[in-house]
Amino acid sequence: MMHKFRTMLLFFASMLMLTGCWDIKDVNHRVLPIVMGISYGKNAKYRVYIQLPLPISRGLNSKVYYKEADTISKALTDIDTDIESGIDFMHLQLIIFDRRIAQDGIREEIAFIMRSQRMPTKALLAVTSDDMGEFLNHTGKAIQTDGSALLNFFNKNAGWSPEINLANLWEMFGTIHSDTQDMTIPILRSGKSTMMEFVGSAVMSKDKMKGEIVKDQSLLVNLFEELFQGSVIQVTHQASVSIIKCQNHIHTAWDGDRPVLRMRMELGLHLIENNGEQGVKQIETEFSKDMEGRFQALFRQLKAARSDVFGTGQYFRGKLPFDRLPEWREVYYPRLRTEIEIKSRITNIGDIVGN
Repeated sequence: MMHKFRTMLLFFASMLMLTGCWDIKDVNHRVLPIVMGISYGKNAKYRVYIQLPLPISRGLNSKVYYKEADTISKALTDIDTDIESGIDFMHLQLIIFDRRIAQDGIREEIAFIMRSQRMPTKALLAVTSDDMGEFLNHTGKAIQTDGSALLNFFNKNAGWSPEINLANLWEMFGTIHSDTQDMTIPILRSGKSTMMEFVGSAVMSKDKMKGEIVKDQSLLVNLFEELFQGSVIQVTHQASVSIIKCQNHIHTAWDGDRPVLRMRMELGLHLIENNGEQGVKQIETEFSKDMEGRFQALFRQLKAARSDVFGTGQYFRGKLPFDRLPEWREVYYPRLRTEIEIKSRITNIGDIVGN
């Protein structure tokens, strides 16, 4: 009898310790948005969009919902109220900001998203000058025929190319609070014959967009980080090469109160096309000279915008007093002297000589 009493007591004690799942919604009663768009509203501060892929009998249907409110959280709550299913943002893939918001600053918006803990920190960021509703409706048509089209656009094993700069939510949050590093955010627009087009990158200084760079310059940012898979560059009007290896050697020094960055980049190339009479050595020399000029021009543009998207300040953090780090963008970065040397070597010319 005593044994049964102890068993029952243990059973009831275990039941009291169980937390239960009273607030869990069945997966059939949840919707999983993959894109969120944030723009300025007409009657309130924000107009917030979500794009939902909804399964149908023979594929997917895409719907776009939006609400206006003075806060993003209120707009999302209003959307959730009008939808018969609960919204689960943990599968969100892309957050798109209207260009005007990016120029005014996205500090508050990024802070809310991070504080909410409702959205994955690995979600990608983008900027668009298109009307947000039209942009999402256009991309939705591609998602209806290929549910993975959006993800593949940024996937390094699928549609991604080294001209596209990738920006994650967690990375943006970190750079907003960094004194010595900035980042770029891809600028997208609706494609004429494709889902969307990459037109360049927004140059950010902390939380504000200070300018933009074109595709070829976005490639340089990726090369600095040794991201180059599949990049093809036209050397002259008659020759093109593919970068198959990139290795950077970076050293820093001080010339008085002026920081000096010395970068030596070693590139391995494949000759893709040569319609002229240039020899391999001449192509290597012209390519190296051209790339050095491109890097120097981009550095000048970025220093004028006070945007350190290369993260050069990270190399000088240990050489500046802690209380001087906030002065990096305005005082030291504009004085930065860059000494860039690029060595190129063509290791494969394929059958071009034979042709």
